[in-house]
Amino acid sequence: MNLEKLFGSKTKVDILKYLLFRRQWVSMRALESELEWTFPAIKKQVESLESANIIEIDKNSTGRSITLKAEVSQLLKELLYFGLKSELINLFSTYEFMIEKYFFGKCFGINLDMDLIVIYKNLEKPQIDKIKESISEIFRWYFIEIVNVVFMSLDEWNKRYRLADRFVLDIMRTRQE
Repeated sequence: MNLEKLFGSKTKVDILKYLLFRRQWVSMRALESELEWTFPAIKKQVESLESANIIEIDKNSTGRSITLKAEVSQLLKELLYFGLKSELINLFSTYEFMIEKYFFGKCFGINLDMDLIVIYKNLEKPQIDKIKESISEIFRWYFIEIVNVVFMSLDEWNKRYRLADRFVLDIMRTRQE
């Protein structure tokens, strides 16, 4: 999913991701320093989001604070998580000859202790590190810094499945629900 096409601006998408996944009650100057966009670009998109009734700007004596409106916050969060999931699926399809399967977890609304579980075929450490870095980069694009990701070899997965390991069985049970 190309969120920039949907929202019409990469700056706007970055502002929404920042407000959803990093913090609210932020000023335009803080957005400028955090997002690496120019102040005029941020101001234009913030005004556009305010006129679209997506955000509120609290104008007080100490400055302006930007927040998402509560009634659209959950909908936008679901949409952005859909975008995040789509980008991860695209990444995994790039490495489909290396990745046997993957499972989405806690941050995607699935009742697992981990956010992402990746089962890989015989990979060397440099290949695993490259995939891990790509996953981390995708989450960082969404301003999500802390993610619990489990990498497990297919052999270990099968062994733990045969031994009725609780972690593996929980994943399989959750997947069927």
